[in-house]
Amino acid sequence: MRRFLPLLALAACAGGTDSGGSKAIGSGTDDGRDDTAGDEGGGGGGGSGGTVGGGTAGDDGSDTGVEPDPSAAWSFGDDTVTVTVEEVSGLRAYTLRTTHTLRDGAPQERTFTEQDGDPILRSGVLLTDALFAMAVDDARLNAVSQISDGAFAEPVDCECYKTGDLWNWVWTRDIAYATELGLAWLDPDRAANSLLFKLSEEKGGGNLQIVQDTGTGGSWPISTDRVSWVRGAMAVLRYTNHTELREKAIEAMRNTAATDRLYAWDARDGLYRGETSFLDWREQTYPDWTAGDVVHIGMSKSLSTNLDHLFLLRSLEDLTGETHGADALAEAIDQAFWDGIAYSSYKTTELDPTPAQRHDLLATAFAVMDLGTHPEALGNYPHGPYGPPVIFPQQQLTPIYHNRGIWPFVTAYSVIAARQANNGAVLDAGLDSLIRGAALNLSHMENFELATGANWLDDGDYSGPIVNSQRQLWSVAGFLGAVAHGVFGVRGEDGSLTASPILPSGAWFADGATLTLRGETFTIVGDTLAEGRITTFETADWQDLFGARTPSVVVSGSDTAVTVEFSSEETDATFSIYKDGVLVAEDASSPWTDETSTTACYSVVAQLKHAGQPSTPQCWWGDDYRRIQSVQAEAFTANGGDWSTEHGRGHYGNWGARDHTLSTSITPQNTGEHYIQVTYGNGSGGFDTGITATVKWVDLVDDG
Repeated sequence: MRRFLPLLALAACAGGTDSGGSKAIGSGTDDGRDDTAGDEGGGGGGGSGGTVGGGTAGDDGSDTGVEPDPSAAWSFGDDTVTVTVEEVSGLRAYTLRTTHTLRDGAPQERTFTEQDGDPILRSGVLLTDALFAMAVDDARLNAVSQISDGAFAEPVDCECYKTGDLWNWVWTRDIAYATELGLAWLDPDRAANSLLFKLSEEKGGGNLQIVQDTGTGGSWPISTDRVSWVRGAMAVLRYTNHTELREKAIEAMRNTAATDRLYAWDARDGLYRGETSFLDWREQTYPDWTAGDVVHIGMSKSLSTNLDHLFLLRSLEDLTGETHGADALAEAIDQAFWDGIAYSSYKTTELDPTPAQRHDLLATAFAVMDLGTHPEALGNYPHGPYGPPVIFPQQQLTPIYHNRGIWPFVTAYSVIAARQANNGAVLDAGLDSLIRGAALNLSHMENFELATGANWLDDGDYSGPIVNSQRQLWSVAGFLGAVAHGVFGVRGEDGSLTASPILPSGAWFADGATLTLRGETFTIVGDTLAEGRITTFETADWQDLFGARTPSVVVSGSDTAVTVEFSSEETDATFSIYKDGVLVAEDASSPWTDETSTTACYSVVAQLKHAGQPSTPQCWWGDDYRRIQSVQAEAFTANGGDWSTEHGRGHYGNWGARDHTLSTSITPQNTGEHYIQVTYGNGSGGFDTGITATVKWVDLVDDG
């Protein structure tokens, strides 16, 4: 069974879509590129050029030998974006106007000015220059002296970057990815301050570690992507000699690596447990049954988070000369998640350890950048008319946010990865998406709906994006990074800059374009990427976008056989059955019988054009669950805590200090491997957010 169906592969060309600027304004001619769809897509730039007013879109600056047109307009579908510019002493004041309906009643006009010392882009395209300058302005607006969050009583003084117009705090993964994408060279001191804010000692002092933000199951170790912090820290250290950050980074990285090795690493497959990085809203991207049973997410292993662990280990080895097992982890990641066509996003749970038939763009981009073994993964990742969605396929009956979402910062990572993979089609498609979204919305937004490119789509109970902040920090930095790293190939090393500019195939950059950064100017001189391949999907048929629904499954059996019964509302779906994570039946019919005398766990995956999420694993524990031994709380010997029957069952309340223990004895009744499960209650808050996860250690001692 193919776990990733090849989609219609097309060249990302104009084709009548509004993924880029239309030729409707001005002469109506195109840029001479071939608009014929084909399996090997070149250019990737859906109508990315545009003629404007009385001149050509590219005629915007003396760097390209042409005097700038003071006003120009671009058409994106039914909307128009107009740019007006005034230039004094080489610095420009831009006014952008849009006919697009903006989120939260934002005004449809915006003015901002380049300032002395800013990074300056002269791309040969006025709109591209304006959006780059707008990103610098967005970052400036996010630079604050105080941050606040509803979870804390008082604001905190910090010369930091806040996360966006709607997000007034510093979050670990946001600042880490934003810093790696662009803040490290835009304002390294402020980026470093923000990163240092996300380090903390234990309450009793000592053991400095990286902070895991609020999240599923009360955060760490259900989520372990705090290690993403290292991407930002290492980026700052490449561009500047920040002594405090370097010293604290080494200490925090050592402690974090040791702690996660102890609590999150699985020696059996060499991977780390923990929720997907950034995709942290359970039912948006995981099976819906995990929303109320997040222990499975704690047992899951995700590609993106493991790649962040890999980045930490490699960085720690580089900084210290020590050995931390990075090479072994890299091999384990590639072996576990690559299926021959694409990278799986995660393994769902211990009870069903097969890699899910789900894919996410951030993890795919990281895999291309950090592993380098399968650059074709980018060309195989599905792109829509307005850009690549952050997950594929989409989940039915789920609101728009991560699900059905395009996130510019992830698109920016795909642009940078495409450069490394030498895939011009994917790079061009990413630039088209970034430019369209920023231009229409006069800000670098948090996200967009994938089938329309809209900042809001009214779809009843599934409307969204649910939240969509203007000047979202990682989107801001993403645009800067797509230009600086994706197009100009800027890299920092020991505080020095190097660059290897390339000319994208679309119409957003002209030959001779320049980027001035930290006193150095880099120029595009005609070098290009290979044409590359891109996979696209249509949006007219919902089955092109969505996976099948999750089937209902029950098991029954005897000492010698197990019967799996499953059903779905989608009568045209086909079904595959997995036993302990191994595919055992394709195109199966219900009921299905397995001749076995051992305990096993079964899950069923339904498929239309695309596979859905796996069902809840159903394990056969024998008649009346006789293969399970249960030990009630009163059978434990307790050191510490108070016996209580409140909250519906007997338990030890106020238990959990460092010297508290609970112990009991168990005699196995069956030969073979056993699971041990501990039931506990944590009264510190809900299991969908917070930083209050309970972490305790279980010792198993063989008395035989």
